Amino acid sequence: MSLPLLAKFIRQHTHDVCNDLNGLDLEASLLAELAPGGEAGESVARIHGQIRRLAADLRGLSAKFVEPKPVRALYAARELFLIWQNQPAALDPAPLVQWSDALGAEQVDVDAAALADVFRELLANAQAFGTGAPLLAASRVEDGKVAFELREPKDAPVETAGWGNAPFAAMRHGHYGLGLWEAQRTITASGGEVRRHFAKDTMELITTLLFPVA
Repeated sequence: MSLPLLAKFIRQHTHDVCNDLNGLDLEASLLAELAPGGEAGESVARIHGQIRRLAADLRGLSAKFVEPKPVRALYAARELFLIWQNQPAALDPAPLVQWSDALGAEQVDVDAAALADVFRELLANAQAFGTGAPLLAASRVEDGKVAFELREPKDAPVETAGWGNAPFAAMRHGHYGLGLWEAQRTITASGGEVRRHFAKDTMELITTLLFPVA
């Protein structure tokens, strides 16, 4: 099955299921009126919460299969690096990151909100599959491009060929291999480039996001 066809199926199916969940949510509201208190009321409240979380998860899944359409504008590259530094606070537990900024007054044409999501995904993924050692995040300019680099210490070599090129590459409970794929699509749609390689001498997985200096 082609990816566009799969994406179309997922968007339609999640839409249909969400409609059914909306119906269940209305039924739960009716039950809440019939049983306004006590254990029954608490049970209905839990049902409400579960239905709404499931619907939100499905809408989020569907959104991942929509072609990214970044709203780009000129930003100081250093400002974007500061946005990256704010992302660990959104994760629980927050990863340990050592920051190094070598940028000047360079600007890049990107969607800052979308890039913040990418930065957060990179950190979350590094934390989920890391050693617990601090991550190293750096910014610099190389060959007329702004580079945002993340170094992840690893216990064993990592094969990076094909990373981010297809969904469902690595699945575990509650996670379906969509984060890096979505990040890759977002960076590409923003005119950027993603490079990944494993440095055997330092035992680090190195991910670099590159954007042309505007």
